[in-house]
Parts: sequence; C-alpha cells; structure tokens
Amino acid sequence: MSPNFELPAWLEAFRPDDELYARAYEETPAPLRALLKTAMAFAFHRFGMQDDESESSFSCARAGFSRTEYARPAAWALAVTGADFASPARFLAATVPAVLAGVPRVLVVSASPFAPPVAAALELAGLEDSFLMDAEGLASLYEDLRAFSPEGRVMLFPGPEGCDAGMKDLLHTAVSDGTAVYRDRGAPRILSLYKGEGGNGVPSAAEVEKRLLWMHPDAELLDAPAPGAGAVFTPEPSAAPCRAPLIAGPGMEGLWTGPSPEFFRTRALCAQLVQEIPS
Repeated sequence: MSPNFELPAWLEAFRPDDELYARAYEETPAPLRALLKTAMAFAFHRFGMQDDESESSFSCARAGFSRTEYARPAAWALAVTGADFASPARFLAATVPAVLAGVPRVLVVSASPFAPPVAAALELAGLEDSFLMDAEGLASLYEDLRAFSPEGRVMLFPGPEGCDAGMKDLLHTAVSDGTAVYRDRGAPRILSLYKGEGGNGVPSAAEVEKRLLWMHPDAELLDAPAPGAGAVFTPEPSAAPCRAPLIAGPGMEGLWTGPSPEFFRTRALCAQLVQEIPS
C-alpha cells in the first residue's frame, strides 16, 4: 500500500470553514448537482478503481525477452485553482481520475475563496483536503510534498486572467523537478445541437445553454460546427455532424474530458534477455 502524506500541523490554519462547502452544496440546484454526480458515476463506469499496486510479468523465449512491470499510484496530487476559476465540470474531470487511480492524498489549494460551483464539486467528490493560501504557502506545501515523495502530480486550473504568480512559480518549479503537470485549458468552445423547446425527455435549447454555462462559465458556446470545438452536446450523440474530443447526450452536460487515471500512476520496468532452450 502506498504511504499516506501526513498533513503538517501548519497547514490546518489555512483550511476553510466546512460551512463554505455545505452552503455551496445546498445552494446548488438539485438538477445541477445531479449532472455532476452523473459525470462522476460515468468516470467510475469508464475507468473503474485501480489496484493500489499491480505487477505483471511476461516471458517469451522465442522473442528473447522477459519483462516485469510494476505500477502504483502517485504518492500525492496537488490541484491549484486560480482566481475566479469556476468550472466544476473541468475540475472534476481532472481530479476524480486521481481518486480512481488510488492516489492516497489529493490536496486542493486556492489563493482566493473557491467559487461556489467548485466548492460544491469538492463536497460532492469528497475532497476534504482543501486550503486557502498565498504563493508562499503554496510553495512551502509543494516542498513538503516533494520531501515526502518525488512521485507526485500537479494540476493547474488558471482563472480567466491566466496563471497568477504563485501558479507560475509552481509550474516552473514542478517542470524543473520533473513532476508531471496537468493544466486546464480555459474558455472551451462548446457546440450545442439542441433546438427549440425540447420534450420527451430532451431538454430545451435554453435549458442546455444554462447548464453548460454553469459548468463552464468561461465557455464560448457555438451554434454551428466549427474548428476547435472541445465538445458537442446533442440529443443524438451517434448522429453528431462533427468530430470533437467529447460528444455527449442528454443528462451528461456535466461530463468533460481530462487526464485518465494512468496519468496518476507511476510505472517501473524490469527487462532481461532470455534464451530459448533447444528441445
């Protein structure tokens, strides 16, 4: 089992009041919470929970090789949200795979209070280790995590104005250290193919637009297929007229593409030559 990073005592002073998350959860309309729950359930369906540690071996004398591969979760994951980052869909698309990969400690940090939709997402995902701290505190936390284990992951969610100074410093340091980094791309271009008033279980065009702008307040909503669309939301996914990284049907407006659990796994390979024994 992977060791668990013990939170340093100094960190507790930066933990927000639990009321922040409870209030954000309660103030989020139930239909929107349901969309986020559906997105998380789909991630579990798609990827499943990874074993804490795994080992696989293969030997082929005819080919002349033998190998054993080992995999385990990263020791920690650090997610940092920028000022006014407010996309719960993209946040969950990146952090839930860390949970599925078996990462024992996922920490979330922001220099300013979390936007209510993100706070609601934290509550829904059960990510309890979230903190509000400045650039100096963020740098100290990263140093403590690296001292515990270099096998960590960093996730950055810049706000509309891009990375702040603390995020830029963290990105530079993490890249220099060789720590794998996932960075969210803001202002996604999203195409909705819903028309009119809907009906028969299909939401109206106005309702879908409302859902998508809550999930991605910074999105550019398209009304026709265009290059660079990050997602297509349509009543009939199998008949979508264009290709995109994500094509999703009714009730899946909380879905987004992010890193797979594999991003949060570390691997080691043991390889050797073998000789075929003559019969």
